[in-house]
Order: sequence, then C-alpha cells, then structure tokens
Amino acid sequence: MNFDFALPLNPKDLLESSVASQYVVNEVYSSRQVADRVMGCKTALRTEGPVMILDHFDGFYSLLHHFKTVDPAEREIGWELLIEAQQKLINQISSLEDGGSDPQTSHQMLNTLKMLCYVLCRLAELFEAEACKPTTDTASGKGRGRKKTAAGSWDWEAEKERFLELTAHLLQLELFRLWDPPVVEEEFVNLISGCCYKMFENPTVSQVRCQGTRAALIQVLGILVKRYNHALSASLKIIQLLQHFEHVVSPMAQAVHVFVEQFGIKSVASEIMRELGSMDPQDLARDNSGTRAYAAFLVEVAEKIPAVILPSISVLLCHLDGESYTMRNGVLGVMGEIVMKVLSKENLDKKAKATRDQLLDTLEDHIHDVNSFVRARVLKIWLSLCEAIAIPLSRQHGLLELVVGRLHDKTAGVRKGSVQLIKALLMTNPFAAKLPVSELQSNLEKEEEKLKQLMPEGPSQEETEVRGKAEESWAAMESGIQSIIKQMSEGDEQDESISVEIAEDTQVESTVIEIRELLDKSQYRKAVSLLKAAMDSWPDYELFVEPAKDENSADEEGEADDDECNTQQTKLMEILKALYVGEQTPVPMIEDIDFANPEKLLNADTTEGQDSANEKQANEPVVNELTKQQVLVQYIKACVNFAKQVQQAVPVMCQLLGSKTPSDVMEAIEFFVTAFEFGVSNSMEGVRRMMVLVFSKEPGIKEAVVAAYRRLYLDVPGLAPRARASVIVKNLMSLTIGATLGEHTSLEELVSEFMKSNDLPPQAIQILWEYFTMKHANTTEDESRGALSILGMAARSDVKIVKSNIDVLVSVGLGERAHKDFLLAQDTCATLLKLAGEGKPKILGGVEPFRLPANHDMFVRIADVLVKGVEDLSSNHWVPFSVQAVTAIYRLAEHPDQVCGDIIKQIAGVIMKGSQVSEADNEKEKEDDGEPENTFSCSSGILSRFLALSGQVAFQQLVHLDVMVLGELKRRRNIQKQREKNKDKKKNKDADKTQDGDGTTMEDEMGLTGASAEDSEAEYIRKICELDIVTGENLLAFLGPLVVMVCSNPGKFSDPDLRSNAALALAQFMLVSSKFCEAHLQLLFTILEKAPEPTIRANTIIAVGDLTFHFPNLIEPWTPNLYARLRDESAQVRKNTLMALTHLILNDMVKVKGQISEMATCIVDADERIAALSKLFFFELSKKGNAIYNIMPDMISRLSDPETGLPQDQFKTVMRYLFAFIHKDRQADALVEKLCHRFRTTRTERQPQDLAFCLALLNYSEKGMRKLQENFACYADKVSDPDVFASFTSILGKAKKFTKPEVKVFIDEFEKNLTEVHTKGMEDDAVAEKAGKASAAAGKFKKPTAPGEKSAVKKQPAKGCTPARRGRRKQTMDSSDEEEEDTTVSTPTARRTPAHPASRSGAKKRGRGKKMVVLDSSDEDSDDELFDVKDSRENSDDDQENDQENQDPAVSTPSSGSPKKGARSSGRKKLLNTGGTRTSSRRRPIIT
Repeated sequence: MNFDFALPLNPKDLLESSVASQYVVNEVYSSRQVADRVMGCKTALRTEGPVMILDHFDGFYSLLHHFKTVDPAEREIGWELLIEAQQKLINQISSLEDGGSDPQTSHQMLNTLKMLCYVLCRLAELFEAEACKPTTDTASGKGRGRKKTAAGSWDWEAEKERFLELTAHLLQLELFRLWDPPVVEEEFVNLISGCCYKMFENPTVSQVRCQGTRAALIQVLGILVKRYNHALSASLKIIQLLQHFEHVVSPMAQAVHVFVEQFGIKSVASEIMRELGSMDPQDLARDNSGTRAYAAFLVEVAEKIPAVILPSISVLLCHLDGESYTMRNGVLGVMGEIVMKVLSKENLDKKAKATRDQLLDTLEDHIHDVNSFVRARVLKIWLSLCEAIAIPLSRQHGLLELVVGRLHDKTAGVRKGSVQLIKALLMTNPFAAKLPVSELQSNLEKEEEKLKQLMPEGPSQEETEVRGKAEESWAAMESGIQSIIKQMSEGDEQDESISVEIAEDTQVESTVIEIRELLDKSQYRKAVSLLKAAMDSWPDYELFVEPAKDENSADEEGEADDDECNTQQTKLMEILKALYVGEQTPVPMIEDIDFANPEKLLNADTTEGQDSANEKQANEPVVNELTKQQVLVQYIKACVNFAKQVQQAVPVMCQLLGSKTPSDVMEAIEFFVTAFEFGVSNSMEGVRRMMVLVFSKEPGIKEAVVAAYRRLYLDVPGLAPRARASVIVKNLMSLTIGATLGEHTSLEELVSEFMKSNDLPPQAIQILWEYFTMKHANTTEDESRGALSILGMAARSDVKIVKSNIDVLVSVGLGERAHKDFLLAQDTCATLLKLAGEGKPKILGGVEPFRLPANHDMFVRIADVLVKGVEDLSSNHWVPFSVQAVTAIYRLAEHPDQVCGDIIKQIAGVIMKGSQVSEADNEKEKEDDGEPENTFSCSSGILSRFLALSGQVAFQQLVHLDVMVLGELKRRRNIQKQREKNKDKKKNKDADKTQDGDGTTMEDEMGLTGASAEDSEAEYIRKICELDIVTGENLLAFLGPLVVMVCSNPGKFSDPDLRSNAALALAQFMLVSSKFCEAHLQLLFTILEKAPEPTIRANTIIAVGDLTFHFPNLIEPWTPNLYARLRDESAQVRKNTLMALTHLILNDMVKVKGQISEMATCIVDADERIAALSKLFFFELSKKGNAIYNIMPDMISRLSDPETGLPQDQFKTVMRYLFAFIHKDRQADALVEKLCHRFRTTRTERQPQDLAFCLALLNYSEKGMRKLQENFACYADKVSDPDVFASFTSILGKAKKFTKPEVKVFIDEFEKNLTEVHTKGMEDDAVAEKAGKASAAAGKFKKPTAPGEKSAVKKQPAKGCTPARRGRRKQTMDSSDEEEEDTTVSTPTARRTPAHPASRSGAKKRGRGKKMVVLDSSDEDSDDELFDVKDSRENSDDDQENDQENQDPAVSTPSSGSPKKGARSSGRKKLLNTGGTRTSSRRRPIIT
C-alpha cells in the first residue's frame, strides 16, 4: 500500500485529501453495516495480524462516526479487537527492533501504528465521555456498577487501565525508527497525550478506587515527557487543567512528583512555576476557582518535592503583593513546606541559613497581612513548623511576641490559630517542663552570682599596664603582619608558605593562646597560617565570624567583588588584633547552645580523653568551668524570657474565655490546661475563670470544661487506688481555698458532673470525711472546711453521702469547733441543706419532705452556737452563718417558727442582760418631757446581728408559708384525690347519681372544686402573712418598731454595719406584709436616696426590686426614684439598679416609659460592665415587639434636653446603638414623620442637630423619603444650620444608592429645594449678623433715649429661623410654656395603685400642711428628709400621653398627616414635659 496516513486534527479531515498519497476514507458505513464490518475484522486479525487495520479502517471509522447509535455490545467487540491488535503490534515492532526491517515494512508498520492508535484513542475518548455522563438510574449509581453494560460483563474502568498499560508498553519501544527521519511526529505525541488529558478531566480520577488508572495515566505522560520531548506541552496542559478542573490538583501534583523522582525530569516543575509566576495578579483575583486550584497544587507539589521547588521560589514572590489572597496562601504554604523539609536540617551552610531566614522573615511579615484568611493560613504554617521543630530558637522570642499580638485580631479564625500556636510553642519549648517565672528568676540570680565568682576580676593596675603594653606591641608589629598577609594572599612566596594542621582534640581557646605566643615571637607567617586553619576548623567561633573590635567588618566583607582581596586582608588583621589585644573569653551565642540536651553541655564527661589532655585540663580548668557556667546562664535567661512572654498572654486568654465565639472559648480552655501543666505562673487565674463556663449553654464548651478539670485534677495515673484518691482529694480541696461565691457554685456543678460520670472514686469520699473530722494527719482548718464543701457538692448528686452521716456533721461541724469557727458552722449548715433537696417541693411526686423533730440535736446545737456566738464580735462570719442556720432550720425542722422564736428570745435576753439603764438620761428626760422614759444601751455589733437574724427569720417564715406549707397542702390534697379515684367505680357512680338527684353545682360540673380549694388555701396563707407575722400581736411584730427606729435615726445609730443590717431587715419585713410595706415605703426610699454608704444603697436597690415583684402596685408610684439611682455616684449602685430594672422591665413588672432614657445613658457609662449590661438590656428589649420603636421619640427628646440630657457626642453614640434595632420599614417610615414634627418644638440650637442626626441613622424606603419631603415645612427653617444640612445630605446620599431610576428624579428635586433653603438661610444669618454689628456701632453715636420713648432697634432673629416665621414661632413657644405650667400642677393618681400614705383622701383637706407619719416620738436629732410620693409623679400625664402616642405606627396620631389645630403647641408641651429634672420630688422634713 503506497499511502501515508496523516493523523487528523478533525475526523472530517479523513474524508478529504490534500495530498495525492494521503489516505482517505472511501465510505462511511451506516450504523447497521458497522456490526458486520467489525465482525469481519476478526478473521482478518487472525490471518493478517494488526496490519488488517489498513484494509478495514473504514469500518472502524464508521464505528467512531455512529458511536452513539451502535449497539453497546458491538462497540465492546470492536474495542476488544483493537486491544488485541495493539498487543500484536507491540510484539511485531519488538521483533523489528531485534532483526531490522526494510523501508517498506517500516512504512507499513508506521501506518498501522498511526491508524490503530488513532482509532483506539478516539474510541477511548468516546467511552470516557459516555462514562462521565450522569446516570438517571439511581439504583446503578453506586461504585463501578454504573460503568458496566446490562450484562455486567464489561467494565470500562478496567478496560481503560489495560489500554493505558499497553500504550505505555508501546511507547517504551523505539518507535522513532519507523519515521524517516527518525523523529516521532508531534501529532502522534499529541494524540496519545490528548487522550490522557481527556481522561484526567473525569472527576473519578482523583478517587481511591481509580488509583491504578491514575498511575497508568501518569506513567504514559512520564514516558512522553521523558522520550518524546513533551515537557513544555505537559507544563502548559497541566496549568490549563488546573484552571478548569479543581479535582485534578492531587493527580497533577502526583504526576509532577513522578516526573521528577521516577523519570528525573525537573524541567516540568520549573516550567510550571515559571508560568504560574508570570500570571497577571488581577486575573488571579478574578478567577477564584482556578486560583484556588493553583494554590493547592503548589502546596501539594512543595510537600512532595520541596528541594526541586526551592530554586524556583523566587518567581512566585511577586504574588505576595498581588490582590489574590488565595495565591498568597499558596505561595506562603510553599515556603513553609520548603523550610520544614529542606531548610530545617542540621549543619546548614551559610547560604541555606540565609535563604531560610529570608523565608521565615516573609512568613513573619504576613502574620499582619491585610486579609484575615492569609493571617490565619500563616499561623497554621507556623504551627506546622513548630510541631516539626523547624523554628530556630533565635526566632521564637520575636515570633511569640507577634502571635500574642494576634490574640486581639477581629477574626475568629486568626485568634484560634494564635492560641493554637502559642500552645504548640509551649508544648515544644526546649527549656523546661515547668516554667514558673519566680523560681526561674531566683535560679538565674544564683547562677549569675556563680558566674561572677568564676569570671576573672576586673583588671588591676598591673594588668592595665600589660594591656597598654600589648597595644603598643601590636602597633609596632602591625605593619610587619600586614605585609606578610599581603604576600601570602598574592602568592609571591607560595612555596615557602607554612602548612598547619590542627588536631581533632584541640580546643579553640588553646589555639588562640598559641597564636598570641607566635605573634610575641614575631613568627607572623606561622601565626597567620594557624589563624586560617583555625577559621576553617571553627567557622562559627564568635571572633572569627564577627570581630569584637570592629562592628563594620561584616559590611566591608560584602562590598564589591574587585575589592574582595583587600577585604579579606582587613578581616585577618582585625581578627589578629582582637586575639592579641583582647583578654575576655567570648560568651557562647544562644544559637550555639543545645537546648534540647542542656545536661549534655553542663555535665560533660570530663574523664574522656583524660590521659591525652591532662596538661590542657590542668592549665585551663577555669576556662572550661567558665564556659559551662556561661552556657547555663544563657539557658536560664532564655527560659525566663520565654516564660515571661507566655505569662503576658494569659490576661488576653482570660478575655477570650468570655468571647461569644465558641472556638475562642474552646481554644482558650485548651491553652490554660497546657499552661497549668507547664507551671505558668498566672495560669491558675484562667483555670479558675473557666470554671464558670460549666454553666454554658453550648454543650461543647461545657464538655470541654468538664474534660479540662478531669484532666487537671482527677487524672492521676500510675498510683494505687488509695494514693490516687488522696491526690484527687487534695486537688479538689485546693480549689475551695480562696474561692469566690461564683467559683464555689461552679465547682459544685463540676463535682456533680464528676459524681454522675463516676469519676470520683468511693475512696475519695472516705478520705474527705477523714479530712473533715481531722483524723487525717496534719489536717488544717482550711482543709477541713474544704473537705466539708466538697462533701456537700457531692451530696447534690447523691444525698446518701450526707444522710448517712448526719450525726458526724452535727457533732463535728456544730460542736466545739463551731463556737470558734463560724465558717465551719456555715458550711455545715449548707451541707445539711442538701437533705431537703433543691428547688420547690414536687406536688405530683407524692414524696413526703424530709423533716426532723424540733428538739433534734442539730437545732439545739445551731441555737447554742448562735446565742453564745452573738457576743463574739471578733469574727465577721456570724451573720452569714445565721443566714444559713435559719435557712436550714426552716427547711429541715418540723416547727421552725418555734425554734427560731426561741433563738430570738434567747439573743434578746443576752442583749437585755448586758444592757444598763442610763440614770442620767432618765433624769434629763424627766426635766425636758415631764415623763420618764427608759433608755437601754447595748453594743451596736450585737444589735446589728440581732436585726439581721430577725429579718432573715421574717423572710424565711414567708418562704416557709408561701412555698413549703402551701406546697405540702397541695401534695396532700393530690394524694387524697388519687385515693378517691382508686375507690370502687360502682360507689362513684352511685355517688354521682345522688349528686345529680340532689342538684350539682356549677363548680362541680366544670371541675372547679379543686381550684376553689387551692384558692382558699392560698388566700389563707396570704392572710396569715399579711396580718400575723410582722403585724399584729406576735414576736416579729414587736421587733418591727425597733427596725424602723434604727433606720429612721442614722444620726443616733451611726454604725454602718448596724444601719446596713437594719435596712435589709426593714426590706425583709416589708416583703412579708403589704400593710407594713405601704407604711414604710417612704422610709425605704429615703434610705435609698440619703444613705451615705454605697453598700447600703446597693443592697437597698436590690430589695426594692424584690418588693416590686411582690407588690408591684405599691412600688409603681416610686418608679422615678428607682430610675434616679442610675445617676448615682457609685458604680456598684448604678450596676445593681440597672440589673434590677432589667429584670423588672423584661419580666413586665415595670411599664416601659420615657424614663427608660436613663437606662440608655448607661450605654456610655464610664464603667465598662455597666455599659455592657445596658447594651444587653436593649438587645433583649428589642425582641419584645415594638418596644424600642415606641420609646424612641421620647428618648430622643429627653437625651437631647440641654438641662438633663447627654453631651452631644455621647448622645450620638447612644443613638447609633439604639437605631440599629429599627429594622422594619413601617417603623422607620413612622419615625420619620414623628421626628420631623418634633423640629417645631425645639428650643435650643442643638436639638435640631440631634433630630437631624437621628433621621440620618434610619434606613429609608421610597415611602420614607416621600414622608421626609411632605414634612419639609417642619424643618425648613432649621436647614440653615450646617450640621442639620449635613445630616440631610447624608440621607440623600444613601437614598441615591438604592432607589429606583424613577425615584431619583424626585430625590434630585428634593435635594435642589433643600440646597436652596440652606443657601437662603445662610444669607439671612449673614445679613442679620451685619445688621447687629451696624446697630451696635450706631449705638455708640446715638443720643440717649428719653424715658418715654421706644427704641427703634429691632430684636435680632434667632439663629436658624427665617425672618418670615420669627414672630409666629416666638408666640407659639410662649403659649406652650404657659400650657406646661398649667399641666404640671395636678398629677393624677397612678393606675392600679392603692391609696398612698402621702395622697390619701384626708390629704385634700390638709393640703400642703398635712403631717407625715411619726416614726419615733423620742427622735429629736433626725437629720434626714423623707420624700413625698405626690411630687414624684408630676409627669405621669405626660408619660401616659407619650405611651399613647408611641404605640404601633399603624395607629393614627394627631401629629401624623396634616397637623390639627393646636398640634404644634401640644407637641411642644409634650417635649418640654420630658425633662428629667422637672420630675424631681419635693423634700419635706419629718414633722415630730
């Protein structure tokens, strides 16, 4: 056959011929004929072999042409024939290589090869394209089954692998011999490689199940690159595939690795790096998908062949300054892999070290990258370097400082990476397993003292003279040495040069001494030769690297190449001078110290080589010891610096524990666990702080905290059970010592979790009892109390721990030790309270509450400790103990009121027994009042404790009746109901019939009988609390006047503790009875206002909050006084007030009114805690419907009031925060209209500015913009103000960005009108200013006006007002002021509020001359004033009006739409009545 088969670029090219000898397909058979033609090739293949393709090519071409319509079975048959032909072709070509061939045979084989490969590659591409199509058969969508035919006998994946293996075998033959000249044509190479690249486009190629296929593809490409000059094309094709297919990242990286390692072709990797480096950074920034693939490919290649990538890293550095952060991540990842796997080895040369330092410098710079993803990625790279121990020790100090700074990053991912890196640096530190700074610092001072002792003393006068002589000698020999060095460097006397060799066991110090001796002997040539040999032997020696006497030598060494010889000579001269004149041994550099094995340096085997170096050790023992000591000092210094840096990170880590991001909290917990294990000094602070996170709502955080404490305090491996339990007990007791109330509560939750998970062994409970009873050796009081606390915590999960040891608790905890240690008694009562359980009693449970007889030894001992200890004023823990004691009595005793009553009587007896009658006072009172009155004196401390106990008893009596007794009644009634239900059904039916016959009540039919019983019981309990506890004829009622007298006479009872406990007792008495509460509310609020001690005010505000929950109607008139405490000078009082109001408002106990602006002022409070609490309050309030929207107009008016509002900068801060909660367009539109109408009521220059600023904070819809224009007349006269105009300009600027095109015309017109009014107003202001100056100048020359004449000078218009509206505006303002005076005279009674002592019916008759309630007739020196509730409610009308106005915006208001007559004056009246100072209460002294 005399034709040439040309590989076509397009299959259609085979149908036409451009050359006479080119092969052309004669006929394309139909799809029906293809099967016969393919089947006819079987016989030809057996007889002719692979050359049969020459005669039957048209049939296979037709198969390719009709591939989609041909039956799959026929396709598979054709594929099998071609594969068999390929195998035979390989054998024939192999035989031709061995025996040679004539040109005709070679030509025939070449056509056969090209035809067969063309058909196979094209058919493989078609099979691959069909396999990549998604299947609609969900049943066959798993695994390799979907690639099979219906018969399941043919698997394309396996066939593809077989084809690739045969192709690789074929390409390994010397195919080039078939061509003339013997060069394989490029089309043939592109045919094979193109088929391979097509297969790489299949996403399954990156899966594990296609590992064989992937390896075969890479093998074929490797052969093409190695033997067929395909390297450049492969590089470009790999980049193209990466750009379009992300799944080829790993296969392409594997291919490049195989090219380099197996085929030894590094040019592909270099070419790929060059191409990637030359890409446009802007294109990379636009193509995120391709850039992501490039970056991942670079990192994966760097992991596999970092040494090959290192020479080409410079071409990628340009992308570090590009816009694409993804590419920066990739380049930085490549740097990290290179440093980790190539430049972290030992014995690096100077060039490698310099490269490493450059790469690490770049990584350090990008810790502060502008993109957070890059910062996070760099920190992960550093983390990998740290874990691989690839960070030089000299860099750790600077790196740790940078990473600690990143703890403040605004991105959570960066903070997470920073914490992980600090933890890794701590875990891999080469210094020590424990890093307490104080101990390390003391060790450093000791070792430095030893070093001073070993160091030679300061130069004496003789030594100074010797040193001076050495310098003179050096000056004399300097010229001779310089000439010798010049001769040796030029090589003039090379034959006479002396060759010097240094023995292996020689030390550098001895060599330095020998050089000095040679210089003294004028043997300069030998000294220089010895110096050069020493520099070769010890290149890192400090004097050889950088001479001590000239710091610029290193710079001189790096000058131009033509001056290199002179630089070397100068360096030798400087080193020789330093060696000859210098006298101190250089300190070893920190990089030269083996910190991984410091003991190896410090405890070197001095006996090694002892026989050969006895003389040296005898001559230089001080030098060896000095060097070791210097190494030790350097080691401890580095250790101290590292520990201090880690210690500086602890406060920031503590802040991360309170982060809202769970990842910050989790990482901070892990850090503190690691830091505590390494003994970081202040890590215990973080360990205690993270304890409270056990109450976190995030399950992951709670589990992390429990796991952390389990790891720190319970995991004690390698010990016997008893020893392990003892260690656990000591660890837990250490947490109780010095713990705050919050830490104690958190620890209780932790111990409860440990008990639930059985992490606390039974032996530990037994050891805790031993510590509590002090049977354990050397037990301290603190340890005993700590063990008792842990037992109480464990009893929360298992009450049997306490129930089985009540006698031990009573005998030890309430025995003799309790009389001296009230803390022990307090903890004992707290532990005994675990017997009663937690929370309210369960009504439906049917379990009878645990109670003990009133004469039980427990209560006898409690009473004994209380009574006998009341006189022991040396301890401050009696009152806390009394609180726990009274609580324990009421929860555990059967008749607690009797027990506590006896205790009160006994303590009263102690007071009366110690009191004495003052005869002098009695005589004086007889003279003054005419009637005797006994006065008792007692210790203020004892009285203070007595009142505290009385108040606690009153409070617990209320809880006992309202919760325990009522709950027990309900439980018993529930049991009775259950018994009735279990009776015989027949009897129940008879009873029902009887009731029906007798006539059933409506309550019986509706099932309300039980409800009525419950109501009657609750009413009975309420009646008892109201009339029979603190009022009436009973013990606590007799104590009430005493409490009131102490509270009413702060001058007489000046002890702060006494007044504090009396105020609390008063509040507790008031909680019991509304009658008692109403009678003494004025006194309580007087204490809240006038008490000089912040502690009393802070406690009282909490009590007022409790009273509001209990008696809301009584406290409602006093709400302004409650809000007034938000301006208290004490931060603690403001904080407590804010918390109390937050709970009251969010629980709907206090109505949200305009006074809530006081809470808004707390947003800018100087105390960060108060500001955070205030923001949290408004955040929660925003979830309650339209609450924020309703209060916004009045809040703006109050806060912008110049008399009672905020400074303008703080006002803007508050408004920015609050307006962020206005999300609905409907609310924003309504606020636009309301705020526009408020412009007419402004009184000062600042108020329009504030209103305009608030308008600028809103998000405007089209409707909102139209409302703004419709109300233009409301603020037109204010636009002349530059600040107001700037706010409106910002509104228009925002509106232009999002409005529709048709609305922009309206906005442009609005802007034009606004600008015109602003310009006109500015001109009017300028004219008015000139007129004022002219009239002032004219006044100097004007004649004096006669008394009866009027001045002709007109009044100056106010700033911001147009002249046309000047008079009318003034008249309106004056009328509004008059109306304001009228409205503030009468104040309506608050709704749902009973008659108040200050405003009863009799008050109308008495008028302003009414008398207040006399608290104590004998009180003549009271120096306080009480408040009248009537004056504290001046603005209730205004509040009601504002509340009515600020409801849902759907409600029409008088100010919406067109203003009605009088709307302006009424609106102005509302605004003026919102000032906080106008609601201040009048004060009236007590009338006695």
